[in-house]
Amino acid sequence: MTSPDANWLSRVLGRRRPRPVDDDLHACAACGLDFVNPVDWEPVTPEAWWMRLRCGECEVYREVTVTNAVAERFDLELDRRAVSIHRALAKLDRERMVEQVEALIGALRYDLIEPADF
Repeated sequence: MTSPDANWLSRVLGRRRPRPVDDDLHACAACGLDFVNPVDWEPVTPEAWWMRLRCGECEVYREVTVTNAVAERFDLELDRRAVSIHRALAKLDRERMVEQVEALIGALRYDLIEPADF
């Protein structure tokens, strides 16, 4: 009998993920997912940047040297992702506040709290 862990491992190992191209920095060279972020960077010439990248999914690090154009595209991609994360956070925050206000309204309506509770 095959264990569930073995099935999981065979599924993962059997998956084929596209390998990223050199200027596709947001995609991980190891797992192929797009969870890569820079952890360190510095200019090496007026036309190129050295970057140390880390995949948030598989925790693989890699170092690359890229042109200014590739670095700029990566920066724009990171900005796009940050906007997406900010929107999701704002939505969750609004939902949480609505739940808290509704709970407070219900507590006030049924006299479950008094001014002394604050």
